[in-house]
Amino acid sequence: MNKKEYIEKLESLKLDKNRYCIISGGVMLLYGLKESTEDIDIKVRPNYFEELKERFKFKKSPKYPYLYELDESTEVAVLDYKEEDIRYVDNYPVESLELQLKWMIENNRPKDQEKIKIVKEFLEKNKDNEGI
Repeated sequence: MNKKEYIEKLESLKLDKNRYCIISGGVMLLYGLKESTEDIDIKVRPNYFEELKERFKFKKSPKYPYLYELDESTEVAVLDYKEEDIRYVDNYPVESLELQLKWMIENNRPKDQEKIKIVKEFLEKNKDNEGI
């Protein structure tokens, strides 16, 4: 999905922007570092996840122990996060590119190798801009 489709789908979920953050491909999409992404990946704290379970039916994902599928194009990581690791891009909460890069390097998935290069180049080019 392109950026417009991504935002429309995200908005349709009616999530509290103060209680989640976008992770994975959505971060790169909102920063303009990629043209499209396959799905929406968000991170929520356990207490918000408990509330979301009253609104949505989740399926446990086989990928990671903390990951749940909301539908075919939305995954929810139930993990704590720090507010200082959140940035706002187009008024949407995203996990910092630095943390995204760290995760991609640690997991070293073949599909992330090109993304790692793109994020490193972007961060280097914008190293003087606080809050990227």
